[in-house]
Amino acid sequence: MKQMTWLVGLLGIALHVSAALAADEPGLGPAEDLRSRLAAMQPAAQCDWLSQSMSRQQLAKASDAQLLAILQSLESGALFCPVKRMLEQTPEYEFLMLRRERVRLTDSLPDMPERMFVRMRHEPLTVYARWENNGARAGQEVLYDSSKDSRKMLAHVGGMLGVVSMNVPIDGAVARSQSRHTVRDLGVGFILSLLEADLERRRAQNLPTRPSSVKIAREGNKRYAEVVYDNPGSPPYYSRQTRFWLDLREPLIRMVESRDNDGDVFEHIVFESVERKKLAPNAFDAKNPEYRF
Repeated sequence: MKQMTWLVGLLGIALHVSAALAADEPGLGPAEDLRSRLAAMQPAAQCDWLSQSMSRQQLAKASDAQLLAILQSLESGALFCPVKRMLEQTPEYEFLMLRRERVRLTDSLPDMPERMFVRMRHEPLTVYARWENNGARAGQEVLYDSSKDSRKMLAHVGGMLGVVSMNVPIDGAVARSQSRHTVRDLGVGFILSLLEADLERRRAQNLPTRPSSVKIAREGNKRYAEVVYDNPGSPPYYSRQTRFWLDLREPLIRMVESRDNDGDVFEHIVFESVERKKLAPNAFDAKNPEYRF
């Protein structure tokens, strides 16, 4: 009887240890095995593996050691790949973003971000954006449809001009006084294009194409993959340093921060929410009752 009790206790301990290991390594395997397997894969296979692991929520459940092994083993193209695939499969979506930027080099980075609600369709590129309350430039709106006029947008920009809607150049004085970008540059796709362009410049100059550093970032009870690229300088690179957070639960860039040649932040963007869905037929209609044109 004592021997049976001892065996039952031993089995219980074994099951407990096994369950703990499974909780720490949910189907991904030990960190060093992960590192070896991923390092042996071609970038396209790494992309497939990362996309599948993300969709199965394996990354969200992975231990910090597993995540670091993954991030340190992936090529940059594979890191970007799930987001790129998502965009290719998402013709339209809407999102809330927080944006701070220095419009001119002599400006200081604003303490208060612009909070923007944006609806976007990729083909043809069509954008509606509204500056939300509790943010800089609250109440402004713009509507852009590249199929109607690729160089102008419908806008009311606040202040005395806010009572009248006007067609203004997307890169004219009014637009450029508020941002270094045009309305065409809103969205996750533009950020991805900047990251890819800098990566291609590094490749053309035979510079390392892997991130300068990777780590696990935490905000509240959520974890993100933090990826940092240090570049030779801007121009020709978009920034001297780019830092972004990759969501572990879905293929999205949640935050991106860009620094100039002096190491100062000139742009900081956070995507608070992104909803990929079929938009309403009047989503880009100036007569939509939600809008104030």
